[in-house]
Amino acid sequence: MILPYLLRFVTLCNLLLFSLYGEEVRVELQATHALNPIYIGSARIANSTLSSPYISQLQEIFERDLNWNGSTRVVQRTPEREQLTYQPNISTCKAMGIPYVAVMKFDQQEVTLKLFNARSGKMHIFSPIRLSGMLDSDRRLIHRLADNVHKTLFDIHGIASTKILFSWQKQEGIPGSPAEIWECDWDGENLRQITHENSTCITPVAVPSSHSFLFVSYKQGKPKIYIGSRTNPSTKPFVPLRGNQLLPAISMQRDKIAFISDVSSRADLFLLSLNSEEGEMGKPQQLFSFPRAVQASPTFHPDGSKIAFVSDKDGSPRIYIISLNDSPARPSATLISKKNRESTCPAWSPDGKKIAYSAKTEGVRQIWIYDFEKKEERQLTSGPGNKENPSWAPNSQHLVFNISDRDHADLYVAHMDHPKVLKITHQPGKKHYPSWGE
Repeated sequence: MILPYLLRFVTLCNLLLFSLYGEEVRVELQATHALNPIYIGSARIANSTLSSPYISQLQEIFERDLNWNGSTRVVQRTPEREQLTYQPNISTCKAMGIPYVAVMKFDQQEVTLKLFNARSGKMHIFSPIRLSGMLDSDRRLIHRLADNVHKTLFDIHGIASTKILFSWQKQEGIPGSPAEIWECDWDGENLRQITHENSTCITPVAVPSSHSFLFVSYKQGKPKIYIGSRTNPSTKPFVPLRGNQLLPAISMQRDKIAFISDVSSRADLFLLSLNSEEGEMGKPQQLFSFPRAVQASPTFHPDGSKIAFVSDKDGSPRIYIISLNDSPARPSATLISKKNRESTCPAWSPDGKKIAYSAKTEGVRQIWIYDFEKKEERQLTSGPGNKENPSWAPNSQHLVFNISDRDHADLYVAHMDHPKVLKITHQPGKKHYPSWGE
């Protein structure tokens, strides 16, 4: 039988209101950086072996990547702007307010991209890409091309080639039906099942710089932490500890794992040291416990020196931070989520500057941001539907999260400087617990 503490833990992790939600989800933060206009001309087609509808699909993928990369916005195509793709020059681009112009040329089985940067006056011609004619594989190539454009213009890696892991329970309204771990591209496409446990699998966490991932499976009856690989279907138990194990988090250095366990009769925060090179593990250490309290949802600072987590030790679930040091004394917890009484699911950004979390706001769970530089909490999303389980992209600017009702959930992507939110899954069932990987 699941312990009462664990029942409180599950409530603390989910706290769903089960209300139906619409499509109007908004980002509330005031943009700090303006998006740079980019014009993408009509595709040039010369003796291509690919059909026109297929080429249009590839161009749409490329445009969506550039429209949601957090740095550029694709401007509407017009005959006047189309002339920029034939004879781009600094003065005309400046007059139209378009600093970047791109055009794709399809010839035989290849695509070549020309990119004009009116700010530098340089034309960049990317190496031809050999296409296969198969959408799944060509989509990956177009994502890579979009990331190369972003790197060329801003010297920053884009997110188009990244992957998102999540749990998908396909059978709606059937308690206990299997939920497996899946992966998809950043935009929800190229869906692929990566566990085959025929059980409830939840809370995947990508292991940095690796094909591996941690997740929780109920296939033994109790929740246990397992490790799997995106290139190998086999999985195995990972944490050598009795009791229920939930909500794993791994440090960027891959030398520590934090998780929740009730081995001592309540849901406490544990830490496990790893030797990533030799694959050795130390003994799990109880890191934080509090009388009659439940802990949940650990997340590491990117340098591995601190952990943020959820505790209801002061009466309601809120977010605290503890420092990891060599002191024999138990670390003290510092409260950071002071504006909201019910705050869960923290996620520390890869740059260490922000924590995203879910908080009940006027009866609906919204995504909030704690900004360490400004030492303030700000509401990110608004609109109907309970928004939970945020996870940061590697660039610390995009977030993926799920919006849930009783039997259904979908994944959405938001950017700090974009007023709209992009829905990336549309299938039946419950897609939740997203984790953004590399």
